[in-house]
Amino acid sequence: MPLAMRQSISGALKKGHALLALLIMVLVVVPLAANSGELQVADLGDCKLESGEQITNCLVTYRVFGKRNADESNIVLMPTWVNGSSQALADSNYLGPLGIVDTDRYQVIAIDALGNGSSSSPSNHDQGAFPVVSIRDMVTSQHRLLTEHLGLSRIHAVVGASMGAYQTYEWLMMYPDFADRFVPIEGTPWSTFYGYLRDQLQLATLKLDLEDPKQFEAAKSIAGAMKGLVYWTPDYVNREMGGDNFEAAYEALVGSPSADDLRNALAHRQAIATHDIRRDRPDFPSTVRALSGRKVLAVVYEEDLTVNPEPNWEFASMLGFEVIEVPGDCGHFGPNPECYQDQLIPIVSDFLALEFPEMERHTLAGKGVTREYFLHIPRQASSAPLPLVIALHGWSSTATGFSRAYGLNSHADDNGYAIAYLQGSSFYSPLAWDEGLHFVSSWNDEASNLTPTPAGPHCTADRVAYPCPPDCGSCNHCGWTSCGDDVGFVDDVITELSQRADIDEERIYLFGNSNGATMAQRYACGNSSRVAAVVLSLSQMPPGYTCGPANALPMFHYYAGRDDGVGHDGTATSDGWIYSSAADNTRVWAEHVGCSNPPQLWQSDLTDQFGWECSAYRDCGSENVDVVSCKDPDQHHELGEQRISWIPANCVTASQADSLPGQPLCPDNGSVRPQSAMDVFWEFVSQY
Repeated sequence: MPLAMRQSISGALKKGHALLALLIMVLVVVPLAANSGELQVADLGDCKLESGEQITNCLVTYRVFGKRNADESNIVLMPTWVNGSSQALADSNYLGPLGIVDTDRYQVIAIDALGNGSSSSPSNHDQGAFPVVSIRDMVTSQHRLLTEHLGLSRIHAVVGASMGAYQTYEWLMMYPDFADRFVPIEGTPWSTFYGYLRDQLQLATLKLDLEDPKQFEAAKSIAGAMKGLVYWTPDYVNREMGGDNFEAAYEALVGSPSADDLRNALAHRQAIATHDIRRDRPDFPSTVRALSGRKVLAVVYEEDLTVNPEPNWEFASMLGFEVIEVPGDCGHFGPNPECYQDQLIPIVSDFLALEFPEMERHTLAGKGVTREYFLHIPRQASSAPLPLVIALHGWSSTATGFSRAYGLNSHADDNGYAIAYLQGSSFYSPLAWDEGLHFVSSWNDEASNLTPTPAGPHCTADRVAYPCPPDCGSCNHCGWTSCGDDVGFVDDVITELSQRADIDEERIYLFGNSNGATMAQRYACGNSSRVAAVVLSLSQMPPGYTCGPANALPMFHYYAGRDDGVGHDGTATSDGWIYSSAADNTRVWAEHVGCSNPPQLWQSDLTDQFGWECSAYRDCGSENVDVVSCKDPDQHHELGEQRISWIPANCVTASQADSLPGQPLCPDNGSVRPQSAMDVFWEFVSQY
């Protein structure tokens, strides 16, 4: 769910006038310090710009701080602020040992933004007038540096403050897969009218004729006054700067910038004035839907007069990320050591070190009942919307136990899809074949409790009794599944997830196992337009309830030749339960889909390896879909090529431990299997 949190962080301001010295870093590039990373230069050749112009002999300077680990998973990019430098980031403890980004833990590549006086800028450009650069141009040059010169294909994070945060937001939009975390600090995704007014004043000032001594002095004076007016709050300025000598304090704000410094400042102010991550992205909402909000954390400052923080919350409500607001009157210098840096450091540190949960728990309330499901997003999720598998467990399994016992999250990671595990209705009850209380869960497939039908009963007179779910009140002789609105629950989950930014609503698939498969079939028969394909494992519908979809919906049906839990030949099992035959279950589906030809042999390398016996109705209906049925001849009531036998399906992972405290914790399922039934299923459904 979208999260835009105004978190209040208290803390006393560190008094002192050290920030007056830090002001110099806003307009000049400080010399290399002995304890910093060495200044390095990358020659990018020509840098093509958004405007259509280019910077010839384009140079980007940078410094590297900290040690890269063996798998290159600790690299953080830090872009510079307005006319700041890579060295200034180190001098102000934005990076360094125990800094905002700790260089004892991360390798930080601090890159000087185009126009800052070190990288290609008006002050060092000898090819005529320096062209106008944008925030996106800065990001493009940084991406080229990392990929073309440093050979990187991925980094851990982008962390930037002020104009560095503007660049961080554009990194998110332009190269969302390049980093695992994006931390914009005191930035904005787009400007407000207040910001526009500030930009116009600063642009007008910096566009004065700097060759004219009077206009040059005027530009310096106005720029200095602007710093005092927007970098801090009035309370801070009056308390910390004025003292008894206003003129001296004012002169300190003005400093001694050169004309080149002001020209460089103009280059950055022009970039800021056009910054808007919505610009030239006509379908911006769809673009946002392709991003992952959990990769983003924004930090803003309550009384920041330089960058209005409000657009951060607007964007957060669209994408779904946290915005932390730090109070205090230090304004735009809030992240600095003399202000609130000690509060910022743990915020950034914790987020950079955050391990995303294996599965996120979500709840849905309706009709007086709260239901839960668990969502797993691939570890290296693409920026493109992800396919989604809705996974429905079997009888007396848990949602997270299903994930762990079948190794499904690993398969999702390897194949780039999200997977949601829904929890069926559950209770504890004695079992006819075992003493004590046992965990029982099931799905209301709107068939298993509704027998007999003209096609016959669902069970024999001497069937082994299953406990009657409490939500049914009472059950008939053959009743054993939940009576809740499970079709509505599945539908609500699909509705909620299809609205997420990172889910492709056109590629939602159903995968059900045993009772979860009859549930999947029931849902698909009545809601075929909402899913793209279905996999049914170890199930047939009860007599009289075979069904098919209204649309041409592909289906893969897997059943086991020695299954004595869910029979496949239409006769009673040893426990007295009767199901439609596998042939009839598939045939009825195929007829609904519009298959006109008889089934034919269907095989793949994996089905041959597993020894499955498969047939398929091919090229059915106007959509030319397939309906496949595979028998695993020597398998019992288990998906043998996928099931990890030593993990109980009724265990829970940490995500579900609080909601089902009576269930054992799942052991780790170890390494990914080199071959699996899910490979067959995924190869089939991912065509659609």
